[in-house]
Amino acid sequence: MKRYGILALAGLMLLCLCACGGAETPAATEVPTVTAVAETAAPAAEELPAVESEPVSALPETAEGWQETYLTFLDDNYDIFAALWPEGLSGVGFVDLDLDGTPELLVFDLGASATLGVQLFDLVDGRVYCVSSGLDSAAGAFGETYFTPVSICASYFDAFRLTKTEDGGHAFWVHSANGTLESSWDEVIRFDCADGVLVPVSICSRYQESNVETGEIVAESYTVAGETSDAAGYEQAASPYVNGADTGYEAVGMFLWNNMKRYDTTYDGFMAMAQDAATAYAVLPAA
Repeated sequence: MKRYGILALAGLMLLCLCACGGAETPAATEVPTVTAVAETAAPAAEELPAVESEPVSALPETAEGWQETYLTFLDDNYDIFAALWPEGLSGVGFVDLDLDGTPELLVFDLGASATLGVQLFDLVDGRVYCVSSGLDSAAGAFGETYFTPVSICASYFDAFRLTKTEDGGHAFWVHSANGTLESSWDEVIRFDCADGVLVPVSICSRYQESNVETGEIVAESYTVAGETSDAAGYEQAASPYVNGADTGYEAVGMFLWNNMKRYDTTYDGFMAMAQDAATAYAVLPAA
């Protein structure tokens, strides 16, 4: 990824922060033991239910009052966030991924990888639900009602792109990816809306294993819409998004390393990121 260098530097700076200490955080509440998924494992190809939605041609105006609801949710549940992600949380932002007028909450965890895990939360009937996370235990902690098996790894907010679709509408999508020298995977994920709820949908995915010494790919597999496919099928499915007409919209959020005098891995630092992100929210462009 083009920002690995920045993230690596951020990691070194964070180590310095940890060595120097910081403000005390509230005690973490007990949550079920979390077992992390190995970074080298390819995500399981699951067939998701079809999401029937009309193309969003006219982008909606942003609804009012969402900032207070999300900030109250983060404040009330900080202990759970701290317990689920003890390494810390590296970024907070808001993007209207399902184009319904109410932004979704994006929380980036602080892992060892150069590509970060992203947790997605949606506001449904006045309550905040987790709809996607790399940790299955997040469903139990924040409500399983709308939780999906699609998880996302990305390293910056503007990885979430708003594209004009072939049918005259608009859609957000992201290129999710991670890996090591031995193996890597990537996945094109589109964001739909079903009954007012954000639904991440896997368009296509690719998993590759490599010879560490030569870098040669020794094994690979592909899926399209959750079904086994090949390289040609993957490229064809990805093309409308990767090569689509980008609107130029830049999603905005706050990362830990953007202002290390104000942000850190404590409660105060996390909430400062969230408050600044809510203020800096980038409204959707005029259609």
